Amino acid sequence: MNSKLRQPRNGIIEEKIVEYLKQNPDFFHDHDELLHSMRLHHNVYGSVSLVEKQILNLRERQQKLNAQLEVMLKTATENSQLLLKATGLTVALIEARSEQELVDNLLAQLNDKFAIDTSRIWLFDPSGTLNHVNYGDLYTIQQLTEQKFITEEPVCGRVTDSTAQLFDGDRNIQSYALIPLGEGAELGVLVLGSKDANLFTADMGTLFLRLIGDVTQSCLGKYYS
Repeated sequence: MNSKLRQPRNGIIEEKIVEYLKQNPDFFHDHDELLHSMRLHHNVYGSVSLVEKQILNLRERQQKLNAQLEVMLKTATENSQLLLKATGLTVALIEARSEQELVDNLLAQLNDKFAIDTSRIWLFDPSGTLNHVNYGDLYTIQQLTEQKFITEEPVCGRVTDSTAQLFDGDRNIQSYALIPLGEGAELGVLVLGSKDANLFTADMGTLFLRLIGDVTQSCLGKYYS
């Protein structure tokens, strides 16, 4: 038998070594000569010392932290821009001097400032006569969207054959956001559509969509009180 073959390790001894090092974290500080003599296998760099391994680990950790920081900064910038747009939309709705002007301002802000490909306002008012407004009833919208509007939270997702009818059957629209106006969608719904299938997704945050819905409902509500 080759005497150079690696002998089986003594598990008990290894456990004691590991436990000792855990209890004495400064051990290698007092015996730094061992750090340079110890060799560790690395898939990329081959054999490296323990010190080199620690440096590589720190470098990889720093790269991950930098990537996370970039994502956070990008998100913060996007949210800041959305907040400015939402503020502009709020001001435009508050300044509207009539219900028709309110509707026109809302659609203009959504299409121009938020770069939405298309938007629709559905109101549940059988006597409504506003331009650029679709009129319907809650039951019909529930059937098209399969939403019961138990909460006031917006719903996002991919456009189906059914929900495409909210956009006059336009199949160029790939994703949508459905925003109930009021509790149980009592006034109606605001529907935003995009040709980008990934713009509105089921798992996206809806904070700003909820803000748009709340402001719209509040401003429209004064005409139905």
